[in-house]
Amino acid sequence: MRINIKPLTHWIIYKGYKVRFTRREPTSVTGILTTMTGEISFRYDPTIYIVYLPGERITINEYGWELSKEAEL
Repeated sequence: MRINIKPLTHWIIYKGYKVRFTRREPTSVTGILTTMTGEISFRYDPTIYIVYLPGERITINEYGWELSKEAEL
């Protein structure tokens, strides 16, 4: 099964981040984002378009645009 990470890739480009992928599975993609403030780990669920960052959950659409941001407890 092929994983569609195009929405995630677009989101990363829009944010101006760099990415290093560490694992790709059908329901989860993980890696490290390099931002202006440093490196942060992330997890992406390609089935429901959600990017999980430390303390934050971001829902994106199929074009990579942010739809909502929520704090993770």
